[in-house]
Amino acid sequence: MKDKKQQIKLIFSLILLLLAVIFVVLNTNPVAISFGFFAVKLPLIIVLVVMLIIGVLIGWFWGANKHKQSKKS
Repeated sequence: MKDKKQQIKLIFSLILLLLAVIFVVLNTNPVAISFGFFAVKLPLIIVLVVMLIIGVLIGWFWGANKHKQSKKS
Protein backbone atom coordinates (compact mmCIF):
# COMPACT_ATOMS: atom_id res chain seq x y z
CA MET A 1 0.00 0.00 0.00
CA LYS A 2 2.80 2.39 0.91
CA ASP A 3 4.61 1.56 -2.35
CA LYS A 4 1.57 2.52 -4.43
CA LYS A 5 1.31 5.83 -2.54
CA GLN A 6 4.97 6.57 -3.34
CA GLN A 7 4.38 5.79 -7.02
CA ILE A 8 1.43 8.19 -7.17
CA LYS A 9 3.49 10.85 -5.42
CA LEU A 10 6.34 10.34 -7.91
CA ILE A 11 4.03 10.56 -10.93
CA PHE A 12 2.40 13.73 -9.55
CA SER A 13 5.84 15.25 -8.89
CA LEU A 14 7.04 14.44 -12.41
CA ILE A 15 3.92 16.02 -13.94
CA LEU A 16 4.46 19.18 -11.88
CA LEU A 17 8.13 19.24 -12.87
CA LEU A 18 7.22 18.91 -16.55
CA LEU A 19 4.72 21.78 -16.27
CA ALA A 20 7.33 23.92 -14.48
CA VAL A 21 9.94 23.23 -17.18
CA ILE A 22 7.47 24.11 -19.95
CA PHE A 23 6.49 27.32 -18.16
CA VAL A 24 10.13 28.32 -17.63
CA VAL A 25 11.14 27.64 -21.24
CA LEU A 26 8.23 29.70 -22.59
CA ASN A 27 9.15 32.75 -20.46
CA THR A 28 12.58 33.98 -21.54
CA ASN A 29 12.04 37.75 -21.80
CA PRO A 30 14.28 40.00 -19.69
CA VAL A 31 12.72 41.51 -16.57
CA ALA A 32 13.86 44.11 -14.06
CA ILE A 33 13.96 43.00 -10.43
CA SER A 34 14.13 45.69 -7.79
CA PHE A 35 15.85 44.93 -4.48
CA GLY A 36 15.04 48.31 -2.95
CA PHE A 37 18.34 50.14 -3.40
CA PHE A 38 19.23 48.66 -6.77
CA ALA A 39 17.62 46.86 -9.70
CA VAL A 40 18.89 43.97 -11.77
CA LYS A 41 17.75 43.09 -15.28
CA LEU A 42 17.80 39.33 -15.87
CA PRO A 43 16.12 36.92 -18.25
CA LEU A 44 12.90 35.65 -16.69
CA ILE A 45 14.05 32.05 -17.22
CA ILE A 46 16.87 32.59 -14.68
CA VAL A 47 14.51 34.14 -12.14
CA LEU A 48 12.02 31.29 -12.53
CA VAL A 49 14.67 28.57 -12.23
CA VAL A 50 16.13 30.18 -9.09
CA MET A 51 12.66 30.51 -7.53
CA LEU A 52 11.86 26.90 -8.45
CA ILE A 53 15.08 25.71 -6.78
CA ILE A 54 14.34 27.80 -3.67
CA GLY A 55 10.82 26.35 -3.54
CA VAL A 56 12.12 22.78 -3.83
CA LEU A 57 14.67 23.40 -1.06
CA ILE A 58 12.03 24.90 1.24
CA GLY A 59 9.72 21.94 0.58
CA TRP A 60 12.53 19.47 1.14
CA PHE A 61 13.59 21.07 4.44
CA TRP A 62 9.98 21.36 5.59
CA GLY A 63 9.33 17.71 4.68
CA ALA A 64 12.53 16.55 6.39
CA ASN A 65 11.62 18.49 9.54
CA LYS A 66 8.09 17.06 9.52
CA HIS A 67 9.53 13.56 9.06
CA LYS A 68 11.88 14.02 12.05
CA GLN A 69 9.00 15.24 14.23
CA SER A 70 6.84 12.23 13.35
CA LYS A 71 9.67 9.81 14.24
CA LYS A 72 10.13 11.42 17.67
CA SER A 73 6.45 10.84 18.55
